[in-house]
Amino acid sequence: MPRYFVTTSDGVMVQDGEGTELPDLDALEKLLRQTLAAIMSDEGKPGSRNEFRADAADERGERVMTARMSLSVSRL
Repeated sequence: MPRYFVTTSDGVMVQDGEGTELPDLDALEKLLRQTLAAIMSDEGKPGSRNEFRADAADERGERVMTARMSLSVSRL
């Protein structure tokens, strides 16, 4: 099973040194979505634009997927 390494960024970059074994790219996409949603929920700052990014690389170090999530809330 392939191993993927995810790097996340919300202004601070965090690299996964262990990697995660996943059966396919659909599972990787699901992991990136869940990871970014969790980061946004835990670290999103009220009253400002929040942007989060996750990059996934394979075991050779080649980037195979990028995900971005942003949220902006405006009080009226």
